[in-house]
This record gives sequence, structure tokens and C-alpha cells, in this order.
Amino acid sequence: SGAWVAHNARSNMNNRVGRAQVGRLGDRVALGTDGIDGDMFAESKTAYWRAHEDDASISPRWILGRLAAGARFVGELFDEPLFGRIEPGAPADLVVLDYDPPTPLTAENLAGHWMFGLSARDVRDVVVGGSVVVRDRRLVRMGEAELRAYSQAAAQELWLRVDDIDEHPFAPTGAAER
Repeated sequence: SGAWVAHNARSNMNNRVGRAQVGRLGDRVALGTDGIDGDMFAESKTAYWRAHEDDASISPRWILGRLAAGARFVGELFDEPLFGRIEPGAPADLVVLDYDPPTPLTAENLAGHWMFGLSARDVRDVVVGGSVVVRDRRLVRMGEAELRAYSQAAAQELWLRVDDIDEHPFAPTGAAER
């Protein structure tokens, strides 16, 4: 059908809504956080373990494929075919990691390092659209207190909007009820 699936493993676990065997859904599965905390390192690790639990042939490389799929999806959605790539003409979005592993890091073992070594604590710098937004682990455009106040106000506004939405009759079925 050409549909994409956003797999939010930790949110699904938290909400007890069951899970799909995402390893069987093909290449159009991307990862999301569904608001849990925005930590795509933690989300990708949880998604990997859940998928690996269903299918032992799924390797850590699978998770890198899901992250790349997310970049493809965003590129399609925003008509930006070079999104997620480092080459001339691509959006200048980049995360720089400060990671000094005890074992060699190569293209062949990157997935293993992603799963068993790297984490959000390794993020040093972030560039969005060519502008540095995090430098040496510190926000550049605004202070943390200012960001926290802005986020709290936005959250209150969002909850007011959500309160105005009528409850719908969805009730999970399947594994969550067992």
C-alpha cells in the first residue's frame, strides 16, 4: 500500500497496547518516541530488543536500517530526497558524538557499537539547517531555564486542547488483555 509504520516501542509497552512483529513489516518501518522522552538511542535499543525477541535473525544492523528509514520517510514527506545524507545540497543537519570506545569502531561493527556502547550522553554538538544548536553539550539559541519555561507553557496549552477532544471508544484487544 505504500504506508509507513512508526514504531514507538517504549510507548506501546507503557500503554500496554500490544505489539506488531515489526521485523516482518518490511523496509517502511521507522522509529518514533511518541513523546516518551525524545531519546532515539534508548528508543532504538528497545525497538531492537522487542524485534529480536520475536525473530532471533534480526541483528543490530536492523535498527540502523529503521533509523535510515525514518530519514527516507521525512525526506519523502517534505520533498527533501537528500535528507539524512551528508553530501552537497543535502540539508545541513548533523549530530556529532564524543565516543571513545574500548574496541575499534568500523563500518562493519557500527551497529554493535550503536546497540551496546553509544547513547544520548555521547551527543556533543548538533547542527540543524547549518546552524549550531548544541555546542559542547550546551544549548546555543536559548538557556535551559528558558527552554524549560517555554516547554511547560506549550505543554499546558496542548493539554487544554487535548481536554477539548471527546474520548473515543477504543479498547485494546489481544495480548494486552491476557
